[in-house]
Order: sequence, then C-alpha cells, then structure tokens
Amino acid sequence: MVHSVITVRRLVSLLAPGALLLCAALALQQQESVWKAVVPYAAFLCFGSLTAGALLSWYHNYSRVLCAAFVVGLTVWGLGSTAAVADVTRLAAAFLLPLNFILFAVLKERGLTTFNGLIKLGLIGVQVAALFQLTQSGTDRLRSFFRLSEDASAWTWMPWSAVLLFSMTALFLIALILLRQTNVEAGLLWALAAVFVGLHQAGEQAALYFYCGGAGMVLVFSVLEHGFDLAYRDELTGLPGRRAFNEVLRQLRRRYTIAMCDVDHFKEFNDTYGHDVGDQVLKIVATRLLNIRGGGRAFRYGGEEFAVIFNGRSAAEVQPFVDGVREAIAAMDLSLNLPDGIVEKASREPETPEPHHSVTITISVGLADHSSRADTPEVVLEAADAALYRAKEAGRNCVELAENFSS
Repeated sequence: MVHSVITVRRLVSLLAPGALLLCAALALQQQESVWKAVVPYAAFLCFGSLTAGALLSWYHNYSRVLCAAFVVGLTVWGLGSTAAVADVTRLAAAFLLPLNFILFAVLKERGLTTFNGLIKLGLIGVQVAALFQLTQSGTDRLRSFFRLSEDASAWTWMPWSAVLLFSMTALFLIALILLRQTNVEAGLLWALAAVFVGLHQAGEQAALYFYCGGAGMVLVFSVLEHGFDLAYRDELTGLPGRRAFNEVLRQLRRRYTIAMCDVDHFKEFNDTYGHDVGDQVLKIVATRLLNIRGGGRAFRYGGEEFAVIFNGRSAAEVQPFVDGVREAIAAMDLSLNLPDGIVEKASREPETPEPHHSVTITISVGLADHSSRADTPEVVLEAADAALYRAKEAGRNCVELAENFSS
C-alpha cells in the first residue's frame, strides 16, 4: 500500500503519548505512598483537566473534543452526586460513553456554532434528560433499562455487553486513526481507555477522579498536537510542511546538504488525469522520500516540490542515496484504474496483460551543501534550487549538484 510506511510511523507518534500517560497513571497507583499523596487532589486534577480540554477545544473550535470532555465531566459529576443509584449510573455510563465516543468520532468537525455542533450538544442534553427522568422513576426502572442483572465478566463488575461495546469502540477508533491519521481520534481512544480503567474500579471515587483526569489531560494533549499538525504537517502527504522546513533550516549548522526535488511534468499530468490522481502521485513520491537512506529528512515544500535535509553529510555523500530514490520512482509501474485512481504495482508477472493506462513518473533533484561559498542555509537552499533547474534543463529525471558542492 502507498501509505504503509507513513501509517506505521504516524501510528507510533499518535498512540505513544497517550499510551505512556496511561501507563504512568497505572504505575502511579501502584505506589502506595505516592498514591496517598495524590488522592486529595484527584478531584481538582479531574475537573481542572477536563475544563482545560473543553476551553482549548472551544478556542480552537474542535466540537468533538469539547463534547468528549463534557460527557466525561458529566459522568464523573453524576457518579459523585447520585450515591443512591451509583451502581446503575455507573452502568449507564459504561453503555453510553462508548456510544458517545463513536458518535463524536464519526461526525465531521464542523465547529461548535454550526448545525452539526448543535446536534452533538443536543444529543448530550437528551441523554442527560432521559437519565434524570429514569432516576426520578426509581432504581428498579433503571436496573431494568440497563439490564443490571446481566452476568458480569470475571475481572470487572461490567456486563460482558458493556465490555464488548468498549472493545468495539476502541477498535473503531484505531481504524479511524489508521484512516485519518489525526491526533483527535488518538485522543478519543486513550481518553476512552482511561475512563474505562476508572469505571472498572467501582467504589473508588478517587481512582475515578484520577483516571478521568488523565482522560482530560489526553484530550488537552490531543488538541495541542492537532493544532501543531495543522500548522506544521502537510495534510495530503503526511510529511512535515513548509513551516517545519523553515524552522529546521534555521537550526542547521556547519555540515549539511539540501536536496530540492520536483515531480517532472506534474502540471501536464494533473491536466490529463485529474487532481485526484495527481494527489496520489504526490503521496507515492512522499512515501519514497520518507524512506530515503542516509539520514535524510523529507518535507513537502509546496506544490509538486519536496525538500530533503541531510545533516552531517556533504552533497557528494548524499548523491547515491538521492539517485537511488530517483531510480526507484522512475522504475515503478503505475497503472491508472480510472476513475478509481492510481494503483502502484511494484512488479507484474510477464504473462500479465499490459494495463490500459500505464504511466511513469520521474523526479528531478538539485543538491547543494554548506561550503565557504554557501555558508548560510538560505544560500544553500538557493544553490539547491538553481541545481534543480539545471536538472530540468538537462532533460529531467536526473540529479544535479550545485557548483559550490564540497567533495
């Protein structure tokens, strides 16, 4: 698959922070002395972090994260204020929370003051009103409604159906993470896991506060990371974008090489096959550049242009790595299955018929490194860009070194 490498790396970066936070919370609870010191502040941690997540979501107009923080906060408040029906309320949360998380993940992000955002808030209000009405009707009706008599699993008070619902929701969120590769879905996944651990420890209000506070911290982190991705990561290819490139450029010192890469005849390709197919080509090139050897770090520079920075290497050292990627891209057999898009076939059996639409994409590359004649990143970048134009004038599908490269 075109996105296999990008997906694996993104999956690690998306899932690792939440996993580490949850593991740290579990480890903290095992340390009795530390846990006793934390317990008095658990409620402040819980409602403080959930409030922070809601406010940040409101500021950034992320209705899904705000609704998730709101639902978790209502759950904690409901469990703490309805002692008479705490067991039934806890069971209601075990069923309703996963369903709400699925809803927030599925609905598109349309902001808070739009019809879509009001639907989310309205559905939360309907659930709160329904639970309040059932509570006023007595615990027997609540028990019947949520089937409290159902057999629980061996390791938790929750019925198997509730555990299964949490599991299915987690798998659904993981699938969305693989598909969308955004921090919002990752935040919802780990927030759900933290709430599940808190609900699992029935009767321990401090533990519920602590883990739901952890859920709030995960949501805060997801909002901040999502904002960072929007600013610094290219949405189409998953590579760091122009702003990230400029920041890395300012940090370069002494020995380094910049490679400027451009997809050949990309405008004509777009005009012929359409922008959707052109986007798929950019993703394929991005995947190849992401895997470049020699320690290169790839960026989406803009349009059909990519940049790769090699820190600690000269242009002569980098050239074989760049040339290898160029040859690999030119050797790819790309068959267009219009209108479905483009499918990469790394190899095809000799007896297989030729595809109806077969194309080859190539890239041109310009290399420049730090030297006495190009002693700043801006000058090296200009030299690499000039070398790229020479590569295009030389017939494309080649690598040109700047005249000031060091041997």
